[in-house]
Amino acid sequence: MSASSLAMLLPVLLTGSASTEPGSMQCQAGVQHVELLATASEAPTGVCISPGQTTLINFDGALVPASLALDGEDRFAQAEPGPSSLKLVPSEKLAAGERLRLTVRFQDAAAPTSAALLLVVHPVQATPLVDVHRQTRTVESFRQELGARDEQLRQLQQENARLRAESTGPKGLAGLHALGLLNEKAFGASTDWKSARAAPSSALVLDGAVASFRAGGRVAVKLFLRNPPNAAPWTAQGAKMVLEDRKGVELQVLEVWPREPIPPGRTLMMLVEAEAGDVSAQGPFTLRLWEAEGGRTAIIQGVMLP
Repeated sequence: MSASSLAMLLPVLLTGSASTEPGSMQCQAGVQHVELLATASEAPTGVCISPGQTTLINFDGALVPASLALDGEDRFAQAEPGPSSLKLVPSEKLAAGERLRLTVRFQDAAAPTSAALLLVVHPVQATPLVDVHRQTRTVESFRQELGARDEQLRQLQQENARLRAESTGPKGLAGLHALGLLNEKAFGASTDWKSARAAPSSALVLDGAVASFRAGGRVAVKLFLRNPPNAAPWTAQGAKMVLEDRKGVELQVLEVWPREPIPPGRTLMMLVEAEAGDVSAQGPFTLRLWEAEGGRTAIIQGVMLP
């Protein structure tokens, strides 16, 4: 999880072996395409990762839940599998030159049924976006995908720049100033007792007022979510904030915290931070939070911002 300065101010694959030549592999700055043969190759394709930088791996098919096998997973700040993707943020515990094996399994019966990559730790460079395919792709296929991938790559580059700035800069109010979030009109806050409500289809229910905060170009929503009795534990994986009365206006979510299970019948305070950018609208927004496993979504409507 990134140590966002704003969030800090709010209420509170084989054993990896070190290489002596961390720069021996050429790291790709853009999108890296990996083609998997129907029969297993002798060695998995190498992908550059670096402490504090995000690498997103997209697969061409749905993954088997909980099939991720990652060497040194406990030394990653984030290792978040999605339905057909994997988001990795290595921590400073990984040393330059280490080589870590990553494997996943696909749900369908197409060959191959699994994918393996070799993650190579580089001191400063990371491949931001990796596309893994199990069949040869045509030039037209790449062209159709290019537009969406360019935008995804731009967002990842922005996130990497933010992670670098937050990990190396000062903390607290000085950190907010360094990030350009502290000025004469930096902070706004509001508490919503009336408009915010859980949708009838929401997997979780609200348990108290929803508070929202604004600092510079960022906003954060604090809410208390209760997991119904007799339900399975619920753990947040991601979130989305969409303006209800203006179709297509969506805030880019930066952080969902904490990412810990909510046991059945229990309530947990959660914080969702997002970039406001040029969006001056105060709401109402619909906030959707989905879980890491199981597919249940918490839907909170009528969220207002200061």
